[in-house]
Amino acid sequence: MRKTVIGGEIGEDDWVIVWNGRSVGRISLDAFPYNDAKPWTWATWVHPAEHGRVETMEEAREKVRKVVLRVLANED
Repeated sequence: MRKTVIGGEIGEDDWVIVWNGRSVGRISLDAFPYNDAKPWTWATWVHPAEHGRVETMEEAREKVRKVVLRVLANED
């Protein structure tokens, strides 16, 4: 994991997920989630991409890990 940098700004509680040197997803904390939404968001940009919301950063990391392992296992 490495901190997300957008336009030279480093995000607080915002992480890019790197797998074997390849950027594969992002995890971030939504400080003001709508209604009763879970605070941590996760997304992958391996194909097919997936995303969701969970209660903890650890859950988000596990979601990204599972998607990436599944997708990369099917790559030729």
